[in-house]
Amino acid sequence: MTTITKRRMGVVGVLVAVAVFAIGATAYADGKDKGGKEGCGKRAEARFEKSDANSDGFLTEAEVGDKKWARIKVADANNDAKVSLAEMKQAKADGKLKHKDKKGKKGKKKGSADA
Repeated sequence: MTTITKRRMGVVGVLVAVAVFAIGATAYADGKDKGGKEGCGKRAEARFEKSDANSDGFLTEAEVGDKKWARIKVADANNDAKVSLAEMKQAKADGKLKHKDKKGKKGKKKGSADA
């Protein structure tokens, strides 16, 4: 191989490496986005819609079961025995609803002293 051909191959190799890094970094950033607050909200809306068996825009104890209802009924602002997505969002914003960690403990963050 001539020196020019080796140089071209080196330049092409560097360009390929940069392209692979850029694609990988973009994919990683997209994956991290889904775990952020925006992604969490979209997943919560999807869970709400999945739990809303009759698609009336409300969750009831009959639709979600005793355990889940015991946790989310604090969001029932108008005490009509059903919870809308807006009520859920407001309760979350007010701190009435907290995330459950993987072990089922409400509101405890991983690594905290009382977890």
